[in-house]
Amino acid sequence: MQEEIYKTKEAAILHCESSGSFLLDYNEEQIEFKLCDLYAFKSKVMNLDLLTLLETSSPDVELIFLPHCDRMLMLNVHQVLQFRELLNATFDILALNSSVHKALRRNLFNF
Repeated sequence: MQEEIYKTKEAAILHCESSGSFLLDYNEEQIEFKLCDLYAFKSKVMNLDLLTLLETSSPDVELIFLPHCDRMLMLNVHQVLQFRELLNATFDILALNSSVHKALRRNLFNF
């Protein structure tokens, strides 16, 4: 079963409970990530220099090689911003979910 974590107009991150992996649903494809690979992908997206992409002398797209697979994404500035939103929100939701579970476990045993 796949549970949607966060979705934008262009992409979504889903969690597959049976395998524990995460799926990036983008351009009618699903790319599977382990949590550490998803974090590495987020780091690559966050470290892109948007000002360089906006300069007229440089190409207006950036190639991002995906960790542990033979795929890459070619992203323009708008797509980079969308991926930043998607990945930031995904990790915020994962952190919130973890905090809620910790609080529930702590309060469950403290009558």
